[in-house]
Formats: sequence, C-alpha cells, structure tokens
Amino acid sequence: MAVENVNVSQSNTGFSANPVELVQEAVKQKQAVKRAVNDVLDDTFEKVTEAATAPVEKTLLNSVAPLRRIVSLPDMVSQGDVAAAIGLGGLTLVSLPEDCRDLRDAYRHSKSVLTRSRFSNAYNYRKYQHDFSFFRGTLLHELMKRAKSPKMKKFVNNVYSLDKTLYNTWVGTLTKKILGIKDGKKVLSKVKNLDGTQQYVQQILVKKDLWGFKDLTARALKRTSVLGLAFMSLLELPKIVKSLKKGEDTEEKIKSGAKQAGRGALNVLGVSIGMGYGGAFGAKKFGAVGSLVGMGAGLFAGCGVSNLIKRLVLPKEKSSEARTV
Repeated sequence: MAVENVNVSQSNTGFSANPVELVQEAVKQKQAVKRAVNDVLDDTFEKVTEAATAPVEKTLLNSVAPLRRIVSLPDMVSQGDVAAAIGLGGLTLVSLPEDCRDLRDAYRHSKSVLTRSRFSNAYNYRKYQHDFSFFRGTLLHELMKRAKSPKMKKFVNNVYSLDKTLYNTWVGTLTKKILGIKDGKKVLSKVKNLDGTQQYVQQILVKKDLWGFKDLTARALKRTSVLGLAFMSLLELPKIVKSLKKGEDTEEKIKSGAKQAGRGALNVLGVSIGMGYGGAFGAKKFGAVGSLVGMGAGLFAGCGVSNLIKRLVLPKEKSSEARTV
C-alpha cells in the first residue's frame, strides 16, 4: 500500500512539530503559569498581612483620642452628616487639653517602664478606678471655672451635677445589686473633681468573681460618662432624621427611622461597652498606658461586634459606622 507524503513540520492539528518551537512554547507557558501563581501568592500575602496588622493599626489609632475623632470627620461629611461632623469636631477641640494630658501621662509611664525609673500614678490602678468626667480638663471646664455671678455659678453647679458616670445612676445601683458589688475603702487620689478638690477613689469589693468579670463591669461603669453617652446619641440623630424621609408613605418612613435608630443604638452600645471594658482591663493591668491602649482595642472590638450584629439583623441595609467620642 502506498504511503502518502506528509509534511512533518506542520500537521493538520495546528501544532508545530518543530522541537525548538515546542520548547519555546513550553517555556512561555511555564512563565505565564509562574506569573499567575506569583500574582495569587502576592495578593494572598497582602490580604493576610492586612488582616493581621489591621487590628494593631486601628488599636494604636483609636488609642489617641484626637486622632480617632478626626479620622471619622471626612466620612461623616461625605455621607451628608455635616451636623454630626461639626459636633464631633467641636468635641475634639474642647477635649484637646485633657487628651494631651492623658497622652503625656502614658508617655511618662512608658518611659518609666523602659528606664526602670519611678513613676507616680494618680492612685493604685490595680485596686481602684476613679470616676470619669465629661467636662474635667476640657476647655469648657476652664471656661466654667471663671463664672463669677451667683446665677452663673448656680448654672455651672447644675451642669456639674449632671456630669456623673453610669456607676452613680440607677443602672449602677441595679448592676451592683445583681452582681453583689459593694464599695470598699476610700482613699484620696491625685485626680481632681470639677471643683478642684482631690477626688476620692473607692475599692470595689466582689465575691466569687469568675475571671474578674464583676470587677471589670464596675470599673467600666465608672469609666462611662452619662453625658458622653448622651453626646454619642446626638451624633446618631442626624441619620435617624434623614432616614425618616425615606419611603413612600408614613409607615415606611417610620420603619426606616426605627431601623436607623436601632443601628444607632448598636453603635453607641458597641463603642461604650468596648471602650469601657477594654480601658478598665488595660488600666488595671498596665496603668496609664494600658488605659489608652485598652480603650483603643476595646473600641476596635466593640465596633466590630456592633457591625456584625447589624449585618446579621439588617442584611439588606448599609451599616453606618459607629461614632466615637
């Protein structure tokens, strides 16, 4: 049988039979695969690195009160929350003196640890927790101290009476009763009251305190200002008002407003609980530095949990970011 003449360099399959070209094609394919694999590995490494470092970066950022407030302002303005942005910007300004003092104390504490020198704390953080104040050390406090007329002094005293912590409200009384928390020995601290007198700090007495939860709860309540909570709630108000305009009828508008109010409440709770417990734990274990870093870590965790709950409860709604004070 006769055999037909076949061109060995180019078969009807479209592939080159030339060994050199086959090798070149194989090298090209290998290089393309290598580039694709490297791109995937680089992208994965980038995402893993970002996921690993994000908590640390955000914790450090949140630990510096002026910074954590300022970084929220551009997003608030871009979302149309101009009134809330002005309010937060104003708080950043009036709180700057006290925030700087906190940073100074944290720096001095860190320096004393590194140099093994002595650092004089305001009181024994392991045993006590002082009551936080919304006004103390702020520019508003400095302004109110200059009140001279009897009417202005009376007004200032009325304002001071509102500046208390959750520990000293019915919430604190009920919590102490449920958890069996009692107030112990009083000692003078270097922290000053709004009237300039030295503040007493009281020991927190608890029994059967599993993992220190009861003690931390009491400390967190002492670190949570009622006026601070009220201010954070006011920052959520513009979004609630805006959401009331959404919908075609009254029922839809009310539902929209109620949902936004729920998200706002989760924002405030996440921030308050996170910063309260995180700061309480950090202060008890590591003093002034621990207080700031603990608040930063607590804020990061609190906002994360709050946003997770919002996504689960309201999956079709865009979650609003928590406002921080």
